Amino acid sequence: MNMSEMGEVVAYLLRYRSAERVPGGGRKRRAAREGQLSERDVCALIDDASDLEREALRDFLAGQGLRLKTFEAGDFPGIPPGSRYYALLPDPELEQPPLYTRQPVFEALKLRQESRSELAQWYLQLWLLMNTLLYTRYNRALSDVSRYQEATFASHELLDLLRDQLETLRALGEAAPETSRVLLEERGEDLNRRVRAFIDLQIRAGLLEASGASGEDASPGDIWQQTLLGALECEQIGIHQLGHLQALAEGRLAEETA
Repeated sequence: MNMSEMGEVVAYLLRYRSAERVPGGGRKRRAAREGQLSERDVCALIDDASDLEREALRDFLAGQGLRLKTFEAGDFPGIPPGSRYYALLPDPELEQPPLYTRQPVFEALKLRQESRSELAQWYLQLWLLMNTLLYTRYNRALSDVSRYQEATFASHELLDLLRDQLETLRALGEAAPETSRVLLEERGEDLNRRVRAFIDLQIRAGLLEASGASGEDASPGDIWQQTLLGALECEQIGIHQLGHLQALAEGRLAEETA
């Protein structure tokens, strides 16, 4: 793998966040696009790289605050025999460079002239509710990566949870957190549009994918399943970004029982 090929591999991984030697779940390999390698070629280049070339690739990604992790069949469900799964994840021990931006999130969720802080509130609320569907209702910890295939939800379930959450906030009246009151200014189809935009963001990031599951209340293509990449990233967030919340909660519990 020469420097030009390394650049093409990195460009592919930045676009799709993962690559599989033999895609699972019936997914077809991603074909080559103009100026971009096919999934087959990306996996072949990584597989055939020498130790020195792999080290150079790791160093290249580390300079961008990223780490390429490799999983074999048997490491997690859904990786077929003879396959190999490559996942590009932020390295929690490295600083993320400024070229990574939240701008796509703001652009996707924006309906009018909301501020960035207001849009961040919408994203956080939807992200927490999505994880309620993916984890809490399955009695699943963030570390339960191997259960990612059973973590599914329908669009209407996320929409219903959001409506319930807003009704709870509305019932609090003046006691509702000031930063959350912006969520109560929705109009007409706003909630439905924001849910659709949020799910689309997760799909584009490779964290959700359409599921083959079906149900009486679900339209075709309306059931979403967490991807292995999504489960790995949630585990990492739980360990490195949310771990301090557990320590805080434990500290408060200790004070209350003292």
